[in-house]
Amino acid sequence: MFKFNFEVETEVEPEEAVKSPFTENSEHKTEQEDLGIVKDIVWYEAEQIKPTKAALSRLDLYELNAKDLKVGNTEIRHLIAGFLLEDIKNHGDLESRDIKKSEESHSDLIAGVYEGGAKIWECTDDLLLYLSENYDDSYWKGKRVLDLGCGSGLLGIYALQSGAKVDFQDYNKDVLEQITIPNVMLNVQLDLSDDNKLEFLEENTSFYSGDWSNFALLTLDTEKYDMILTSETIYNIENQQKLLDTFNSRLRGDGIVLVSGKSHYFGVGGGLEQFVDVINKGKAFESKNVWTADENLKRGILKIKFK
Repeated sequence: MFKFNFEVETEVEPEEAVKSPFTENSEHKTEQEDLGIVKDIVWYEAEQIKPTKAALSRLDLYELNAKDLKVGNTEIRHLIAGFLLEDIKNHGDLESRDIKKSEESHSDLIAGVYEGGAKIWECTDDLLLYLSENYDDSYWKGKRVLDLGCGSGLLGIYALQSGAKVDFQDYNKDVLEQITIPNVMLNVQLDLSDDNKLEFLEENTSFYSGDWSNFALLTLDTEKYDMILTSETIYNIENQQKLLDTFNSRLRGDGIVLVSGKSHYFGVGGGLEQFVDVINKGKAFESKNVWTADENLKRGILKIKFK
């Protein structure tokens, strides 16, 4: 039986408070903004982020503030969101500036600045469930997987625990340093020395921050992916072609993409059905709806592959 054993009330957004790239404090949005169209944004450059011994030195603190998530037969440990945000607010430095901006503005997303990586969005739970029920352990051996827009990194950690080599990408460098990498470290074999843990991460993972287009350029000469996993990344219609271009650049010819998201993101314009229309207008991909949940706001999972 599949079970999420964590306190969902701290991490699941209210039904009407779905992902939007605008601060809720704005009282003068233009018509374009209401449709999710944001102009003149300078998107972050991409860079590779390396796990450090300094992060490993905090592992005992992370362990005290982590909880377990059971996905099929796989157990994942991850930091408690409340601890994370409080720790960042109280002790964060310039490296956590984007997360702090989000907290100070009481917004989960700020276009071009912060893309919601500190929260575990419910469609991530959906995709974890789907993976556990449709891909056995033997599938992952030798596979290269990208967790795109990874946030907490749970999708990538699941693949890593199952035997894949995984790259984690998030728009915000501080999300990777303060959230993703600590979560991955929590799931590395405990009895390894610090040097061996870093060696394991070096051999089996990579971490990239920045805009999708810039990430695709930065990794152009690296091996392509067998599977790309991405959750709640289709809300902004202005970024959807950029997302598809990243799939096109980084996916193997016989690879697959799994996209989990909501049927509609109110106030933004994006959603699964709308995203399928964008896919169908292009010449590169075909998609199939492989999973649907009808409770509350309708959610689903798309399987995308090259035509």
